[in-house]
Amino acid sequence: MTATPSNIIEMDFVVVSEDYSRYLLKDGTTLKVKIVVRKIMRAGLITAQGYPMNLGLDAFNVIASIVPPGLKHDPSKEPWDPVTDVGTELKFEPIEEKWQEYITHDGYKILVKPVVTKVIKYDKYNEFGEPIYSASVQTIMNIERFASTASTAHPQATKS
Repeated sequence: MTATPSNIIEMDFVVVSEDYSRYLLKDGTTLKVKIVVRKIMRAGLITAQGYPMNLGLDAFNVIASIVPPGLKHDPSKEPWDPVTDVGTELKFEPIEEKWQEYITHDGYKILVKPVVTKVIKYDKYNEFGEPIYSASVQTIMNIERFASTASTAHPQATKS
């Protein structure tokens, strides 16, 4: 986002859906990925079509796995270190990539989708005895105009 702090507008929002996307790893593990959005911000400029020119997210990735029993071992005695531990790249296929949806109070529908681009499996195991995986995740984002007024843009808004 290339805007100065003085012209950044924070867009309050309601979470409509924030479900996991799922990927099947070559070893049989299902990787679950979602993006948790904490803030949606925009610059004050709006295009002629009515869309913000610059839109930014404050968000983080949540990654979980469902590991087949045959892949589990005793937890590693040494903690995993992403800087020094070397892993192996693992092939994967998408099972379902879900759009997450947020409605802003100023009338926009923000759609966000996590897309996994790389998975690394390490020879270490977490406290549940599951292999440790890391994933590179790209965020795909789209914006739609939802409504012209805040009262219709906010599903929980009440009319006076």
